[in-house]
Amino acid sequence: MMSRALAFLLLVSLTGGALAAPLQQKERYQLIINVAPFGDIATASAQEDPLAQDPARVEEESNKIQLCAMTETPDGRTAVGLIDNGTNPPGYLTLFDGESSNGLALLVSDLDREIATFRRDNITFTLGLGRGLVETVTPEMLAEQEAARQAEEARLAEEERRRPNSLAEQLIAMQMSLPPDVEAPPLPIPLGDSEMFTKKFDPEKEETEAQSDTEAVIKEGVAQLEESVANGETAQEYLQRLVEHRQQEVERQQAAKQAAKDALEAELATGNYSEADEAQLRRQTNIELMKQGVVPLSPVNDLSDAEQAEINAALNAL
Repeated sequence: MMSRALAFLLLVSLTGGALAAPLQQKERYQLIINVAPFGDIATASAQEDPLAQDPARVEEESNKIQLCAMTETPDGRTAVGLIDNGTNPPGYLTLFDGESSNGLALLVSDLDREIATFRRDNITFTLGLGRGLVETVTPEMLAEQEAARQAEEARLAEEERRRPNSLAEQLIAMQMSLPPDVEAPPLPIPLGDSEMFTKKFDPEKEETEAQSDTEAVIKEGVAQLEESVANGETAQEYLQRLVEHRQQEVERQQAAKQAAKDALEAELATGNYSEADEAQLRRQTNIELMKQGVVPLSPVNDLSDAEQAEINAALNAL
């Protein structure tokens, strides 16, 4: 049979982990924003919004610059090669982010997108390598785009990490990922030997520690399946017991919740409670359910240390 520890894990609130995303690129742009060597762009934009400038002046200034080359230097910086026709004679320059020459400042560059944003005489414009003037891109915009990209990468990585990596994980997750008071759909238990259930979908996938209570339940379930098979039980028999055990738990939860709800409504029907007294009675009803390892009628988010200790002690005694 499944352990009480596994049953208990089904009863606590579920939370998911998140993978930390690399911040190098975002920090690179953020440093430029923070230092603001050519003035605070956010402040300057209040006087002249780089995204709402006089198109004629933008075209005039951008036509003075010819973006010729972009390359990554050994230290990881992007070198931007250009011809500045705004000087006499024209100047051949190589600039890095944050540098300036003859009043021309390179605010930010993006080698992947082959763009560079410049500022001269309070006019901000972005040039594309071999394309000329393109939509203005500020350091803030690049930082936001990079943060969004990294957040999406982290989301996909976390989704991949949590994806079941064996048939056993998949089937157990179908049963255990729902709250313990909610019936799970019928479990399709296929025929086959135990190796079919435990064989990894992706043998190269890295094993990680459980990041949530649900993941811990699934890992324990797989370990119990393997132990049961080692003791002579088939994987199908173990999974059938799991389904039956969970259904019994669902019925226990629902019966306890219904009894508590009926008792609460009957007590409140007497009409002898103030609004504050009624709230306290509801709270106590939910706490008593939690002591039984039952999902409360409504969440209790502000448990005191003493209340939490009482709940933990009751759960440990189950």
